[in-house]
Amino acid sequence: MTNTDKVTHVAINCQVLLNRLSDQVAEDYYKTGLKQTARKFLNELLKVEKEMFDKFFDKSEDSTAVVYDTYDIFMKTIANVPIYEMQNITSIIEAYQKDRKSIEGIVNKINR
Repeated sequence: MTNTDKVTHVAINCQVLLNRLSDQVAEDYYKTGLKQTARKFLNELLKVEKEMFDKFFDKSEDSTAVVYDTYDIFMKTIANVPIYEMQNITSIIEAYQKDRKSIEGIVNKINR
């Protein structure tokens, strides 16, 4: 992965976090001190977005949008897995890294 790719992923990660945290603060998930901390963190994420995300989006809009959409789907999917099941997900990912074709075959068979 190139440095540009790495920085793009950081910028997109900040954008996704900004969107999710903004929604949670707006819906009153956090109270008092935690809400204040979340707002401070949102301000920092906004700085990163202004400095990084917009520049990358302007330079390579299509690829940045694809990476953003993929990352957003990833975050939504992972967020729906209970934390006590993450070891199972980790095992599946490790199996995928060892034998991608076999795991893809299994997934395709299950999803039919």
